[in-house]
Amino acid sequence: MSATTSAPSRRGIGWRALGAVGFLTVLPLPTRAHGMPTGVTLACFGPVGLLLGGAVAGVEVALAPVLPVAARSAVLLGVLAAMCGAMHLDGLMDSADGVFLPIGARDRGDSPQASERRLEVMRDSRVGAYGVAAALLVVLVQYAALSAVTGRRALAIIAAVGLSRAASALALGLARPARDEGLASVYAVSGRRVAGVATFAVVAAAAVLLSGWRGAAAGGVAVLVVAVVIAVFARRAGGMTGDGFGAVVELTLAGALLCLAAQR
Repeated sequence: MSATTSAPSRRGIGWRALGAVGFLTVLPLPTRAHGMPTGVTLACFGPVGLLLGGAVAGVEVALAPVLPVAARSAVLLGVLAAMCGAMHLDGLMDSADGVFLPIGARDRGDSPQASERRLEVMRDSRVGAYGVAAALLVVLVQYAALSAVTGRRALAIIAAVGLSRAASALALGLARPARDEGLASVYAVSGRRVAGVATFAVVAAAAVLLSGWRGAAAGGVAVLVVAVVIAVFARRAGGMTGDGFGAVVELTLAGALLCLAAQR
């Protein structure tokens, strides 16, 4: 009996693990990979982030003999966005529109009415001025920082991309959902805190191995980004949303790349 029951169990765990690939990328996967997530799914965010960074690093290595650093950096950021369906950039823009929404004088900025209004703005598919400005600024920082990384670029790319995805797992594990529906609620699963902390710790250790003290600094910046975004969303929207986790990814990527581009 144990053999017949353990095999389906292992397959179930495999599908939940593969769900992290389905969520973080646009790779076509079987329907079963897009089922309800578990702690296993969240724990796989870090490894999938490292693999995603490895794929981008492969493009870097392939283009190094052909294109200068600045041109390669632009291509790499474009490839990364395409592999993820640009959903994290979309989350960043929606977050900026909602969090920085000016609230009328009748409502306190942190009142329940103001929070609900911000959540409505985030659900709106249209992008406002704050969203456009945030996307331009963050992508510009990412591009400038990546262009400034001159030594061991492939390893730095793996570390930065891995940390950015692991940071979203950490935020998913620690943050309180703003509402009873949506991504934040779906990932409010049993064991999420342990899974989020564990996968981030693994990727942070990998970043140190790949990039030394710069990788350690990037890991520290990732923790800071998670803490600040969670705090801002808690005050301005009553909790985290799926858009907030997209903002964590993009802001962490920018901060990590800045650390990895640091000069001695």
